Amino acid sequence: MKKNKFLKSIIIIIMIIYISSYYVSNSGYYEYNMQKKTILTNEKIKEFEHDVKNNEDIDIKNYLDYEEYDYSNRMSNIMYDISNNRTKITRKVMKYLIKKLSYLVED
Repeated sequence: MKKNKFLKSIIIIIMIIYISSYYVSNSGYYEYNMQKKTILTNEKIKEFEHDVKNNEDIDIKNYLDYEEYDYSNRMSNIMYDISNNRTKITRKVMKYLIKKLSYLVED
């Protein structure tokens, strides 16, 4: 009984340490990225103001930095293909059923 209680307490302590270290590492990384984006935004604002003062051509695309993320992977592509195929099959079945129902209504 004592061994079981001791083992449970060790496992709980390890889980608490893991969760806390995971949280600390992720929160620091997130804050760092947000700080980088803020600095970039402030630089773009200053650049925009400078261009306005000098009466230069202003295009919004010059001041916005879009990062395109590609979240596709093998599994998502497979699921996308399955979904498309299922949609095609469903559409065909619905057309067939509507056609049959229309024959019933016409008679």
